[in-house]
Amino acid sequence: MRMAFADILEDLGSFGRFQFIHVTLLSIPGLFLASQNILNNFTGGVPGHHCTVPNRTSLALSHDISVSPLSDKEILQAFIPTEDGSTLSRCRRYTEAQWRLVGTNGSIATSDRNVTEADTETCRDGWTYEKTEFLSTIVTEWDLVCTLLPLKRMSQTIYMGGVLTGAIVFGGLSDR
Repeated sequence: MRMAFADILEDLGSFGRFQFIHVTLLSIPGLFLASQNILNNFTGGVPGHHCTVPNRTSLALSHDISVSPLSDKEILQAFIPTEDGSTLSRCRRYTEAQWRLVGTNGSIATSDRNVTEADTETCRDGWTYEKTEFLSTIVTEWDLVCTLLPLKRMSQTIYMGGVLTGAIVFGGLSDR
């Protein structure tokens, strides 16, 4: 007489209360361990950023102007080029302050023909990060933006490589 696996399981008592509790308790740690695979979405978040500009005191001394009536937005307009007319560039800044770009009412003087001719350079003094979404991430701690952005992706690759290595090494050890 040949019996199917389902028939044998039914003869032994089927899926009861003990099996349900056992499976449930074994599943709980699996839920917490799986969340580590998406951890890099939060620890590696890239907040909005732009090049750091000099502070107001050094601006006033170096350019012999009074910058106290200027807002932070107006100062940024003089030092950071825009990418599409409204968004500040994340990775470039003007080599020299473009004070002519600051309009009298706080708007950018986009009609100026020399805007596109102004020399730009990469951020030499670091970046200023927005703290609206993330207070601190590996991107802000190690400045993994612009040319170093591939290193952020490499951090996830290294993590997954460690998971693979750990599974191979410790999987074999646990079988012994």
